[in-house]
Amino acid sequence: MILRTKRSRGDRRRGATVVEMAFVFGTFLLFLIGILEYARFLFFMHVATNATATAARYAVVHTGDGTTASQVTQVATDAMAGQQSMLGGTYAVTCFAAQPGVSPPTAVTTGQWNDVPFGNGICVKITGTYNFVGGTLIGVSCLPINVSAVMTSEAN
Repeated sequence: MILRTKRSRGDRRRGATVVEMAFVFGTFLLFLIGILEYARFLFFMHVATNATATAARYAVVHTGDGTTASQVTQVATDAMAGQQSMLGGTYAVTCFAAQPGVSPPTAVTTGQWNDVPFGNGICVKITGTYNFVGGTLIGVSCLPINVSAVMTSEAN
């Protein structure tokens, strides 16, 4: 004789609850990782924008006094405060003479950035490829970055 115990209705639904929780929890984790990645990206863009502005300000003030492009690059790198590691080895800083008031910054072919006359623009640009940490989970692994700042020269 086989005795069967009567199961309550809640026992039969226990497996369904675990499966439903797995779907909801997985979706929740995807949203959470996406929000964190977006926050990290916005922080990086903020730091890069401030670094280009700081380097452009340095270049504008030191026009015509023998300042080199490597010194401007060092100012930008110092202002990045280690965040350039997010670019995965493709970090580059360029400094060039540009037309003021033109977007995107357009290079001027007349002379070097450190010989720009008063009122003309100097542009500092940071380029690279931003690498997302959780990118494979959200479907985006990298994004090209191009951040620039143009300021008008105060020298010569």
